[in-house]
Amino acid sequence: MKLGLDSYSTRNSQQDPVGVLQFAKELGLKGVLFELTPFTSFEDEDLDVVRRFAEENDLFIELGMGSLFRWHPMAEKGRALLAEAGYDMSVSDAGVVIHHLHVAKRLGSPLLRCVAGNLFTRDEGHDMAALADDAVVILREACKAAEDLGIRIAMENHADFTVRELVSIHARVGSPAFGFTLDSANLAFDLDDPLRLARIMAPYTFTTHHKNYRIIRTPQGLALENCALGDGEIDVASIAQILADHNPDVNINIEIHSQFAPFTLNLFEEEFFQRHPSPPGDGLAWYLNRAWQKPIPDAQPANLPDGEQAWELELRHLQESAAWARDNLAHILSE
Repeated sequence: MKLGLDSYSTRNSQQDPVGVLQFAKELGLKGVLFELTPFTSFEDEDLDVVRRFAEENDLFIELGMGSLFRWHPMAEKGRALLAEAGYDMSVSDAGVVIHHLHVAKRLGSPLLRCVAGNLFTRDEGHDMAALADDAVVILREACKAAEDLGIRIAMENHADFTVRELVSIHARVGSPAFGFTLDSANLAFDLDDPLRLARIMAPYTFTTHHKNYRIIRTPQGLALENCALGDGEIDVASIAQILADHNPDVNINIEIHSQFAPFTLNLFEEEFFQRHPSPPGDGLAWYLNRAWQKPIPDAQPANLPDGEQAWELELRHLQESAAWARDNLAHILSE
């Protein structure tokens, strides 16, 4: 296992891909799982510059795209970059994923991380069963190309599908090229024991987002507060160990987005469990046990604006998280 960085953590620094790799090296990390924020070009010559810098500095690269679905806002940047680089954008959604696979191959990434939706998808009223059907169709076709290219597709638990829904999608896709990006903090959106969920995902996990949340109370239920890796209440050290036991080649990629206000789980609202699957009782109790004796804040903080103020906080949390990980995960990390 190598300790790396997810590039979303640096979005407020305005660094390009080489800058993010250089920053990861300075932080003592071994590579970067890129989402698309740092990229302004998918032209071959520009991708080659990024790959060459990584190889010269012995840093790994993993690539992530946005949403599988063309209608989702998280698909927009990838589609724009592909179009500007001359890719045929009249293809199906699976074809767009395949285009991203070729970009990953050019960068030297062994995998392509993807998402379906985000934490708003259920609350926006989308039919999650229909979205799962759509995802299976896309992934079956894309995985055939992934197998031919020697690349794997790693779908993230992104606060849209539950872990159990993702495992069902995995079984239906039925390809050795398909697995997961396990986001340790996003497990909390299922309102089930994070270690239980990590054990469900671990056999199929190809890479990670490693982050943490504090569990806090609100008048409407609970919220998940962003923090440095070692400051939250999810046992991220045990999750890393679970992953190491299944696949010691999985990278631990630190992700920080402390800019954002706590993510609310308004489970006291009548409609909440009409939109979200009911968790096991002992799973929900895990969260209530950690939050119930805490005071309800008078007001929740707002998002910080993009830019310098957010980067100052997130840089500090990145530095603290990297130090924590080196101290607490040293027994499973490789040089």
